[in-house]
Amino acid sequence: MRELSHPITAGMQVYPGDPAVDIEPALVLARDGVDVALLHLGSHTGTHLDAPSHCIAGGRTTGAIGLDELVADALVVHLDPLAPRATYGLAEIAAALDGGLPEKLLPVVVFDTGWAAKFGSSAALDHPALSVDAATELVRRGMHVLTVDTLSPDPTGVPGSGFPVHQVVLGADALIVENICGLDGLDTHLRIGFFPLAIDADGAPVRAVAFV
Repeated sequence: MRELSHPITAGMQVYPGDPAVDIEPALVLARDGVDVALLHLGSHTGTHLDAPSHCIAGGRTTGAIGLDELVADALVVHLDPLAPRATYGLAEIAAALDGGLPEKLLPVVVFDTGWAAKFGSSAALDHPALSVDAATELVRRGMHVLTVDTLSPDPTGVPGSGFPVHQVVLGADALIVENICGLDGLDTHLRIGFFPLAIDADGAPVRAVAFV
């Protein structure tokens, strides 16, 4: 197995405006006989799952998402590097795959832009995005979990940009996983698992694993 998730640490990078991450002792071994940490973090911390309710009124929460949706065969698309804040469309996605984009997609589609290496730096905010047309077509072809190695499949910190890819994917009752990492050298086809905290919310940190 290969780890595909960023570790959760105090002070780690979060999406602009999200709660800061703090981990501090609540109980200590020397005084209390046990170590217990107090965690303060948002539901979209680190490598995490977006449930439909994150952006869609009345959408499913994490409590309604089964693990059978999150452990599945995946298509890993190793994309050519783009300039900061550029957009990947269907042409760029098809060009990265031998034989082009399949008409029937595997349930999970993972995009490797190389941007995971910038996580934790200001450059992470300038990540490339996915076009709305591409997201719409991926959903039409059967994608159920859109997975990106960036803070978002939509642009981050661009005034007025909104969350159109989120609206397309989550609006189709599909799912999004953000901030995946460790994709270098992975096969194009593999089995992948996302294991979220067992909370009922709009999202949850996940332990992401490639079965290799």
